[in-house]
Amino acid sequence: MSVVVAFVSKKGGVGKSTLARALATVAVRRGLLTTLADLDSEQRTTTRWQRLRERNAILPSLTVKAFDNADGAVASEQDVDLLILDAPGHAPRETLEVVSVAHLIVQPSGAGFDDLQPAVDLFYELAAAGVAKSRLLMVLSRMLDADEEEAARAYIEVADFKVLPGSVTERARYRDAHNRGLAFIESSGEDLNAAAAVALGSILTLIVQKLGTHRPDRSPIAL
Repeated sequence: MSVVVAFVSKKGGVGKSTLARALATVAVRRGLLTTLADLDSEQRTTTRWQRLRERNAILPSLTVKAFDNADGAVASEQDVDLLILDAPGHAPRETLEVVSVAHLIVQPSGAGFDDLQPAVDLFYELAAAGVAKSRLLMVLSRMLDADEEEAARAYIEVADFKVLPGSVTERARYRDAHNRGLAFIESSGEDLNAAAAVALGSILTLIVQKLGTHRPDRSPIAL
């Protein structure tokens, strides 16, 4: 049975697809049979990114498939270890459908109130709909410095939601990496022991635990 991880957001531009692509890349590197499902039927940005990756012969090769809905993705990819759902933003009905089939729901948020408030609101809505808080994970994204990261982390913790360790820093080279079919962690000069690796490793650790893989400790998996 696949572990299903959904990346959701109430608004665009917070790094949802950025993290979904990076997690897929890390999971494949760690030997997990992984499918990244592009559920945004209007944009298909992740599918287009995969074409760039294939055109530039970037390894490891990733399995990226377009689906119209989450149920179709789950039915099609039952034999993989990990199914990553890159959900569309601004789509309440589709978000509820995605959440209903996911073991873990990951939402990135920037540091500003314009990002944090919608992110917290979405998790409040999901919790009110009966989604266990243990399935709801926040990741800090597009951080500029340690002070704003600390403030954003405190905001989310006051709202009583789990925010994962680590964060994704705002860097121009990440956008350049995406333009060439790379995940941001594959960009030139990326430190695989940095905060972004910690965040991805935390998610991957939870995935491995759900797969039932034996690990001698509970520390994040090395990237």
